[in-house]
Amino acid sequence: MERDKSPGNRQDLSSESLQLLVDSALDGIVTMDAYGRIIAFNPAAEKIFGYGRSEVIGQLVSKKLIPPKGRAAHDKGLKHFLTTGEKKIIGRRIELEAMRAGGSTFPAEIAVISVSPGKEPVFIAYIRDISDRKEWAEERIEYAENIKRTLLQTLLAVSKTVEIRDPYTAGHQRRVAHLAASIARVMGLSDEEVEGIFLGALIHDIGKIAVPSDILSRPGELRDEDASYLKIHCHKGYEILKPVDFPWPIAEIALQHHEHLDGSGYPQGLQGSEILPEARIVCIADVVDAMTSHRPYRPAISLQEALTSLSAKAGRWYDRDAVEACIELFEEGYRIDAANLEELAWLISPK
Repeated sequence: MERDKSPGNRQDLSSESLQLLVDSALDGIVTMDAYGRIIAFNPAAEKIFGYGRSEVIGQLVSKKLIPPKGRAAHDKGLKHFLTTGEKKIIGRRIELEAMRAGGSTFPAEIAVISVSPGKEPVFIAYIRDISDRKEWAEERIEYAENIKRTLLQTLLAVSKTVEIRDPYTAGHQRRVAHLAASIARVMGLSDEEVEGIFLGALIHDIGKIAVPSDILSRPGELRDEDASYLKIHCHKGYEILKPVDFPWPIAEIALQHHEHLDGSGYPQGLQGSEILPEARIVCIADVVDAMTSHRPYRPAISLQEALTSLSAKAGRWYDRDAVEACIELFEEGYRIDAANLEELAWLISPK
């Protein structure tokens, strides 16, 4: 018998095809009426939520599929849409917490559309369980934090190695790192920028391993040739660190932390914007700690004398904003001799 090709029959076939698509969809598809009652529930939704279709048809979606803490917001949003027609979540893909049979919850991605086949709208929600995605994302964050923690521990070990060769600067790099990071925070830099400054400062003197120990610990005023030899540590530090693919300019900080804005610094005589902002901050922290610490070739000066010297050269040698942030820190009670790396827990905490 020849198939009836009348328009009415084609419509029936279309309805059957549509139902087949809904039933075979991988995403859960839940249809609700204007009162929030479930009127259709596809097999994927059954699998996601753990309900059979007959258990939810006619039931309020807020009672069956939404956790108690989210029900008030759902009811309010539905009422708002029906009253004003404003579509706050309709037509957008959002993430929220959904509830399975038995009361357990899971993260879901949901997109809702509204259609109006009659006088009242009908809502169709496309729901995807993203538990695996969330778990993978959390594992990825944990892995990244473990890598960061290992990096920090490695750089701390390297920092201590340098200080073993130069006992007069024991703790110097760690104090400079803490002060530089604190200055950067006062200046409002991002966490990522502060991290780079902290880690760069932590090993800014790594090049000193190339300087003979007798020069590092020789008492009395440095001879010109000794001072020139000491200055090579910037280049040596750069050469050591450059092959490492850090996400921050760690090698450049080691190279530039003795540069001055007017070009009078070393080793390259850089001026103004040629000097990295990170290196300018480390420079100031380095100067404060160096001035207030005893060295074999000169005695320490007071903190106030060091800050006065910084202020006098702000804008000429040193970055003015960083100097002001540094002075503000100490005026508020910061103590460089009490620097505690554990206070910088944000370095290894999830973002």
